[in-house]
Amino acid sequence: MRASRRPEGVSAPRGHLRPVRDDVSGLLAHDLKSPLAAIAMNVDFALGELGPDAPASVRGALEDCRESNHNAVELISDMVDALQLASGQRHAEIGPVDAHALLEGSVQRIAADAAARGVRLMWAAEPTSVRGDAGLLDRALARLLGRALRYARPGGSIEVTLEDGTIVIRVALPEGAARVPDFEAKTQSLATHFADAAMRAQGGAVSTEVDADCALLLVVSLPT
Repeated sequence: MRASRRPEGVSAPRGHLRPVRDDVSGLLAHDLKSPLAAIAMNVDFALGELGPDAPASVRGALEDCRESNHNAVELISDMVDALQLASGQRHAEIGPVDAHALLEGSVQRIAADAAARGVRLMWAAEPTSVRGDAGLLDRALARLLGRALRYARPGGSIEVTLEDGTIVIRVALPEGAARVPDFEAKTQSLATHFADAAMRAQGGAVSTEVDADCALLLVVSLPT
């Protein structure tokens, strides 16, 4: 029997597109991570081939490429995971988490960068244990602290507190500095979107606001 042809201008039933739509995050990860991995390997090779007399500017440029490539891989992973968490394709692995220890590690990872930028970094946390996904919690905090550091200014500060199951990241401008235009709006990024998706998947949430002193607040409600 001869198969019938679909008339020109008539699209395929929507159900035919669903497998591609549902797996778009997997396709995206595959198609973008592969060339980025190739870039990483070639940059590492080039750095390894540099002799002792190679100009510092060349080495610095290659190291910048390696760091940017690493950041791009993180962005893709965050985008894919945010989609999968929101759609239910991925679920949080719930277990006991020492939030105090987790926050301490996250703060320590940005301490050197904050000091190099002239940003004061302070933190205080009460002993807190929650039930959540330690990996997602750690990544969410890392992304939010990274955004906080990005929008901090030399002479300003980042103050991180953990109290009553809530983490508040406060980014204060230098004394006397004018408020940065659209300071709060600029936090609407893939990093904060991923952090919010990661927290919601385990019963928490992320919100942003600006306080009376024009400091940016990133508020993380931990799962209970």
